Amino acid sequence: MQRAEVLKRLIEETGLNTKAFSEKAGIPYTTLRSILMRGVGGASVDNVLKVCRTLGITTEEMDRLAYGGTEDSSSSSLSELSEFEAFLNNPEHGLFFKDYLDAPDERKREMLTFWQFIKDQEKKKADSSDTK
Repeated sequence: MQRAEVLKRLIEETGLNTKAFSEKAGIPYTTLRSILMRGVGGASVDNVLKVCRTLGITTEEMDRLAYGGTEDSSSSSLSELSEFEAFLNNPEHGLFFKDYLDAPDERKREMLTFWQFIKDQEKKKADSSDTK
């Protein structure tokens, strides 16, 4: 899958239309539309970074989704990102993760690791209450 197709799919998964997403990313609608129609290669680095940051992915992850791995691994990471976004939107959790979109990549990875830990703990708690 090409990079522009990956971005288009991820943007669709946010539930925002292209115009709303462009506003959230801080780039003109026509620029985003051009990236999605003509490809990422001709876009400015700044605009690609803004799109990726808004999606919560790195440019390396975009490339991996486009050129590496299987469709199944892409789908699981995409659904995990969607689940993480839903987690962030919960007022009980959002405070800790409020700066996620603006965080450097290393900090984002730390936050995702912490979120995975929380998710695993909640699953263990739910599993143990189901067996009682």
